[in-house]
Amino acid sequence: MKKKMVKRFLTLALATVMTAGLLSGCSLKPSGGGSDDAAAAEEGGEKEYVYRVGFVNIDNADNCCYPAMQKFVDYVQSDEFAESVGADKVEALTADSAKDIEKQTTNVETLLSKGVDMMFIIGVDTEGNTTAVQACNNEGVPVFMVGTEASGGEWKFIGFDETELGMRQGEWCAKNLPENANICYLQGTPGREAAVLREEGFMEGISSRDDLTVLSSQTGEFETAAAMQVTEDWIQTYGDQINCIVGADGKMVVGAVEALKAANMDQNVTTVGVVSVEDDGYLIENGEQSYAVFVSWPEIGTLCGQIAEKVYNGEEIDERTNIEMFDMTQENYEELIATAR
Repeated sequence: MKKKMVKRFLTLALATVMTAGLLSGCSLKPSGGGSDDAAAAEEGGEKEYVYRVGFVNIDNADNCCYPAMQKFVDYVQSDEFAESVGADKVEALTADSAKDIEKQTTNVETLLSKGVDMMFIIGVDTEGNTTAVQACNNEGVPVFMVGTEASGGEWKFIGFDETELGMRQGEWCAKNLPENANICYLQGTPGREAAVLREEGFMEGISSRDDLTVLSSQTGEFETAAAMQVTEDWIQTYGDQINCIVGADGKMVVGAVEALKAANMDQNVTTVGVVSVEDDGYLIENGEQSYAVFVSWPEIGTLCGQIAEKVYNGEEIDERTNIEMFDMTQENYEELIATAR
C-alpha cells in the first residue's frame, strides 16, 4: 500500500475509535483509503466516509475512451462498490484533456489537490505522460495507465496488448487474402505507442506470406477524415492494384470505406480494422468490412472499476491487466457487440 494510503487509513482509524458511538456499523478495511478532507465529512451530525477516485480522459470527444470513462464512473459510484470498500459514498472525479498533454498534466494535478485515492489516466503521449505519473508518485497515489503507457515513473497498466491486436489483423490477412495481394496500411498518430505497436504486430502477422506486398503505409491520424483523404490519394496512385486496406483503428476504416465507395471500388477491396464500440461496428454488421479485431473499450472501463475495488480491499494488482480480444466478422458481430453496449 502506498505511503499516502497508509497515512489516510491511520487518520481514519483514529477518527473511528474516537467516534465509535456515532460510527457503529461503519468500518474501514485495512487497505481502505478515502481522501483526508472528504472521508470524515459531517452529514447531519454523523461522519460520512467518502472515497475519491480520479479518471483523466485523453479526449471526451473520443467515441471509445469516453464510454470507457462512463462505465468506470457507473461502476465505482454504485452502492455495491461503496459497500464492498467500506465507504458511505464513492466519488469519481473526471477530467477531459482534449488531446492536450499540458492540459492532461494540469488535470492530474487538480484531481490530486482534491484528495483522490488513486488515479486512472488514458494518456495523450507516452513521453509526456511521465510528468502526470510522477506527480501521482510524489503524492503516494497509485496510478494506472489505461490503454496507454508512460516512459517514466511508477505505474501499472490496464487495457490490451497492442502488438497482439496488429498481429491478429496480419494473421487474418495471411490466411484469407488471395495470392500476390497488395495491401495499403493506415497508421495511427505518429509517436503514439498504439500506432507503433499495432503496425509492428501487423507486419509480423503477414510475415508468413512472402507474396503479400504492402504498397504504402501512411498515417490516418486515428481520424476518419484524414484516413479518407489518404485513401483517395492511394486510389489515384494505385487504382485497382489495391486488394486490401488495413486500418490501425475503426474510425480510419470508416474513412477508407467511404473513399472506396466514392470510387466504386468497395466491392473489390477487402477492409480490415478494429471495433471497440458499437459506433465502429456497423461496417462489419452490414458486410462492408470483412474483419476486425474486437477490443471492447467499455469493458476496459469496467475493468478499471474492478481494479479500484481491489486496491481499496488490499488485493495485489498485476503490473499489466489485459482484457481479451476477439476476431469479429459479420457472423459473430451481434454476439460480441452486445458486450460493448
